[in-house]
Amino acid sequence: MIRHLLMSSALILASTVTFATKAYAEDAGASGTVTGNCTFYNAVPGELILNSSGTILQSENGGTPASVLIDCNNAATLTISTPKQTDGTTIDPQQLTATATSTNLPNINVSSNGSGNGDIPADTQEGKIIVNMKADNGSNKISAGKYSFTVTLTASP
Repeated sequence: MIRHLLMSSALILASTVTFATKAYAEDAGASGTVTGNCTFYNAVPGELILNSSGTILQSENGGTPASVLIDCNNAATLTISTPKQTDGTTIDPQQLTATATSTNLPNINVSSNGSGNGDIPADTQEGKIIVNMKADNGSNKISAGKYSFTVTLTASP
């Protein structure tokens, strides 16, 4: 009986030693890179209205500007493209302009002609960008019909 108990204890000890040699300790680490980025969301299209002389379609003075929200994790620069006409009787592309301003971000006032300042501060959350557009047909009246335009905003870190 004593010999049998001794043998069981030896097996338990051997099992414990065997399992203990399979346990390892090692340093674990992680690394990564977070790049600057901005996300546009909740875009609301604008509406253009014809001026009283019938020569300009615009979102100001009776129309509705487009808007979009932006979140940035780093400082960025906002630019706005020249509007592109996607529907309607062609208006001279050189007569299409757009501007971007903000109701809650300082220093946002850029134009599609490249002028102005579009500095978006770091850690921007729910920055509201307002986009106004103008299609000026000079002294020529704009023909009746449906007109559509697109404008592209870009935020570059």
